[in-house]
Amino acid sequence: MRAVVRLVTEAALCAVVLSACTDGVLPGTGPAADPPSPVARVKIAFLQDLSAGDAALRTAPAFQGAKLAFDTAGLSGDLEVEVELVALDTRGDPETATLVARTMAADPAFVGAIGAPFLTDQRAVGDVLDAAGVPTITLSTLGPDLSKAGWTTWRRAVADHARVGSAVAVFVDSLPGATRRGACLLGDGSQVASGLVRSVAGPLRAGIVLRSRVVADDAELAGVADAVRDAGCGVVVWGGLSGQGALVRRRLVEGGLRRVAFVGADGMKDGTFLSVSGTGGRGTVAACPCADLSTATELAAQRFIQDYQADFGLPPGPYAAEAWDVARMFVQAFREGAVTRAEVLRSLWAVDRFDGLANTYVFEPTGELAPGAARVHVYRAQAGRWVAFQEG
Repeated sequence: MRAVVRLVTEAALCAVVLSACTDGVLPGTGPAADPPSPVARVKIAFLQDLSAGDAALRTAPAFQGAKLAFDTAGLSGDLEVEVELVALDTRGDPETATLVARTMAADPAFVGAIGAPFLTDQRAVGDVLDAAGVPTITLSTLGPDLSKAGWTTWRRAVADHARVGSAVAVFVDSLPGATRRGACLLGDGSQVASGLVRSVAGPLRAGIVLRSRVVADDAELAGVADAVRDAGCGVVVWGGLSGQGALVRRRLVEGGLRRVAFVGADGMKDGTFLSVSGTGGRGTVAACPCADLSTATELAAQRFIQDYQADFGLPPGPYAAEAWDVARMFVQAFREGAVTRAEVLRSLWAVDRFDGLANTYVFEPTGELAPGAARVHVYRAQAGRWVAFQEG
């Protein structure tokens, strides 16, 4: 367990005080009031894989978005349940993931789970949680075949890797350089990279002239520019994460290959890539199922951004808004009186459409988003920030 955040509602206490004041009697001066009803205490797990060195930075926005949603609901005074948001680390290991899931299953206080972005080993977790009846909503694109597992307690609130890869492929095929000279597909050997490269390679019409794994040592990074130059590709698709992707992009620019387009996915769309790549990252494109609300005009979106910055000191990062929405799905179930796994599951699954800040979520019986709701946004690195310019 990496972190535990307890979000306590004071609804019962407020109700007692309000009743006394309405009757014109100050608390403590009139007849003894009946004690408030016990508040149900439940736990929601936030499952994340922190095995990579900078993984915590990538999952923090989603954790914080979910925390803010539960916190806001508790402060509203109409949520008569105490929610404990518990962050659990699967460590990128199937055995650890299974152990974590079994620990949750054995504790009836766990009435739901949120899968963090980039969560690996979801099948190991899902098998255990589904058998225990724990409703799970994931924000991880990994595992495009999870909907075929036969689970009845699982949903995915973002487009999966297959859809992200298709969006990348469509964008790459729209580039004249890729059409004429082909594409180089590079990754770092991680599950994130391997999954994305496979998802891009399938629908890609442009020729693949280089497919290579790049590790983070100086010797191999030094040869990246030469390998890309020898391949002659017009675009590099980076399947890995942001830190190493930024180093690869810098090597290409330093090697005189700035004109070669550089395209990635959600693993690259963060502040780390922008800061490490510097001016060399300008023009880089990243496809992500995460929405950017920074230009949203809706009052609810603006309030979310303001509250997030007030609590955490930074603008919402990737998947923060989606995590807020998923947490609000659980909040809606709690407001309907659900306090057990079965009740939460029944409440959640009674609704196949949810209007959130980041998306209108329409779920299919398989647990995946319906095609029209499985959005993928395309961003370009511009003036030190990611700017949305296309939706796939």
